[in-house]
Amino acid sequence: MSNHNTAVWDVLASKAQADARQAKFRYDNAQSRKDQAIARDENVDQMLVEYAEKLNIIQRQAHSASEAGNYRQFIVQLQSIKQDSSRELNLYSVDCAAASKVLQLAEQERHKYEQLAERAKEKQRFALMRRETKDTEVQSMMQFNLRSRGQS
Repeated sequence: MSNHNTAVWDVLASKAQADARQAKFRYDNAQSRKDQAIARDENVDQMLVEYAEKLNIIQRQAHSASEAGNYRQFIVQLQSIKQDSSRELNLYSVDCAAASKVLQLAEQERHKYEQLAERAKEKQRFALMRRETKDTEVQSMMQFNLRSRGQS
């Protein structure tokens, strides 16, 4: 029976470990998407700064109205992309946070079942030691009784 309990805990620990691996995989994917979204968001920010500086330079110099208008139009497009990029980053941040919570819970479950499996194995080892000690005592008692009979 004790062997059966140990096997059950081992199976549950194994399942919890597989669940934790899957949760880690999902978290890593979510973190990767978030990191990519951050990089895209930073690129858009950088482009906005660069084109705003170029527009300022053009406006200080002699320029055609269409050239400045093109820069303004492109900056408006970049601002729209920036809004989309920020929304995307927020979504990936939320996904990443949720995946992190799932991973934490899965790791807690894995740890719990591994401890329970180890406790069951320890209990089984202790029971085996007790049984071996008892068997040794019984055997010693039998030898003692046999020797005592032989001397009488």
